[in-house]
Amino acid sequence: MRRYPFIFFKAQNYRFIFEKQKKSVILHSESANKMNYTPEELERLHNCLYDLLEEIRRICDLLNIKFVMLGGSAIGVYYWDGIIPFDDDIDIGMKRDDYERFLVEAPQLLSDKFFLQWYGSEEHYPLIFAKIRRNDTLFAEQNLQMLDIHQGVFIDILPIDNIPNNPRARFVQRKLANIVNDCFVAKEIWRYKWFGKCQTSEPIKATWYNCLFVRIVALLCPKKSLFRILHFIQTFYNNKQTYYYNTIPYYCDYIRAKDLDMLQEVSFGETKVWVPNHLERYLHKHYPTLKKRLSEEEQKEYNNHHSIELRLPKSETPDTSLNRSEHLC
Repeated sequence: MRRYPFIFFKAQNYRFIFEKQKKSVILHSESANKMNYTPEELERLHNCLYDLLEEIRRICDLLNIKFVMLGGSAIGVYYWDGIIPFDDDIDIGMKRDDYERFLVEAPQLLSDKFFLQWYGSEEHYPLIFAKIRRNDTLFAEQNLQMLDIHQGVFIDILPIDNIPNNPRARFVQRKLANIVNDCFVAKEIWRYKWFGKCQTSEPIKATWYNCLFVRIVALLCPKKSLFRILHFIQTFYNNKQTYYYNTIPYYCDYIRAKDLDMLQEVSFGETKVWVPNHLERYLHKHYPTLKKRLSEEEQKEYNNHHSIELRLPKSETPDTSLNRSEHLC
């Protein structure tokens, strides 16, 4: 297996974005943990997300790489052939080798409107997966707003790795990955009640001795070393024959190896995307009570990015070629 490309690209100078934002329209801003989007805001946000997705598909076609829709985005494919009407993001995954190749080669192919964000392009980025951001936008998340990083509208891109067949080994791998990931995030954001001021909307539930361990490791261990250790844990089983893939350390997104090796191309808005073979089986494994119709309260809980401010460019206009209101229940 190809080793992780520890080539740290010089981050694009994105500070001009905030100058451009003075000319953009502020759609909504409030101090609450979650935004209550208006229908117009959601439609404009969705158009921006579709624009991002089309760019990712263009790059993947050039590199002969496939991605797969994950989580709520896969639900959107299943019920609406597009973004869930009340959702505010898109999640995709790539097999590890494709993901690492994308990180290396995509920056040279992306148009000027977009920025590939990961730890290698922004040293203060606190997450272990990548995002594609749109430059002339702002999507300020509650738990990331204090960081000096690109804050534009984004699509999450997660690496997908093999996980062991043995349930106990699977638990150990995920537990170790979670511990290292907590220390990695703590290099930039303190999310706990103990041993420091919590910088997130709500502290993570953890014992004081767990917090102490994370604090000590985060203080003593370089961020690059934590990143390498986490990568080693995530990819440990990638040379072995396993039945499932997953986005480690996250518990969700278990995908059968056979289903990920036989991706199906489907429509998502006006863009073609890929989903696992036997999509319904994948969805019902993770969402046993999956349903199309949700109450207003359930829809509000579905927006999980805790956005506190949203700005889109004036040129962002609704896509009249698709009447998405027909899909609403």
